[in-house]
Amino acid sequence: MTRHPLLDVRDLTVEYGRGRTAFRAVDGVSLSVAEGETVGLVGESGSGKSTIGRAVVGLAAATAGSVTFDGEDITRATRRRRRQLSAALQMMFQDPYSSLNPARTVGDSLVEPLLARRDVEPRRRRELIEAALRRVGLPTDTAQRYPAHFSGGQRQRIVLARALVGIPRLVICDEPVSALDVSVQAQVINLLADLQAELGLSYLFIAHDLAVVRHLSHRVVVLYRGQVMESGPAETVYSRPAHPYTRALIAAAPVPDPARARTGADSPVQPDQPVERSAPAGGPGCRFAARCPYVVDECTRRRPPLTQAWSGSQVACLRQREIADLARPKVASMAH
Repeated sequence: MTRHPLLDVRDLTVEYGRGRTAFRAVDGVSLSVAEGETVGLVGESGSGKSTIGRAVVGLAAATAGSVTFDGEDITRATRRRRRQLSAALQMMFQDPYSSLNPARTVGDSLVEPLLARRDVEPRRRRELIEAALRRVGLPTDTAQRYPAHFSGGQRQRIVLARALVGIPRLVICDEPVSALDVSVQAQVINLLADLQAELGLSYLFIAHDLAVVRHLSHRVVVLYRGQVMESGPAETVYSRPAHPYTRALIAAAPVPDPARARTGADSPVQPDQPVERSAPAGGPGCRFAARCPYVVDECTRRRPPLTQAWSGSQVACLRQREIADLARPKVASMAH
């Protein structure tokens, strides 16, 4: 571990548009990723997950806050500096079909992260491409073929190979398995874990499903409408969710036991309800108040800070202690 986080995002805010029409996609989010660590960034569509990932790699401009990589503030890094950083900081995009140019060979796509590096000669580029393909379980002649020749799972491995070709330190994984079948999802997740152990990689793993990130992530950050609702160790957040929204996400996840699927996490709120975008950017109150079964007037007037919860995680909920007390009798009765 280093003395400082490899990635440190502080009070990040990203807005689209200006004035009254401005939409705040990310609102004061802070998170960090250490060397060799995987941090899962979880939330439903519209929560700002992908915007945070894009802000880290410079594809979305920060309105406020900072992004620090290995001790360097890269919030407003120049294009030249971004190209230099691409060797150490890569992004793996969601859709394996649109991530690759169908008119270019796989080798042409994989060489792109290496072109900005003057220290890598053409012969060395070929060696790195072949090594990256082998790491993700593909033959080296894949480089001479076109994306249309491969399945979705194989294309996602190619996208991962492109992210790994320069041996980066941090990979932003933006929903890397959401477009894949369940069996292929498991293969890609296991591959990411193996490569992390082999290369010491760090991941910021973006997903909408807590169950997907549970086994890969060391820590989890739960987002709702651009704000952090809960943050903590992955197993703690999953097994002892303290925020009503986290409980709703877990309740919505498919489970193999039909009886458990009917009861879920006993959460009366459904996470697939429409996201209301009418609230003013940076307005007061908890973003989840309109859908929370435990809401009181104070929840609509004051934004809850992240505080230590009974479970061991950090929770942004003004009533988290009361909610915990309400849950304890049910947990106790179930234990008997």
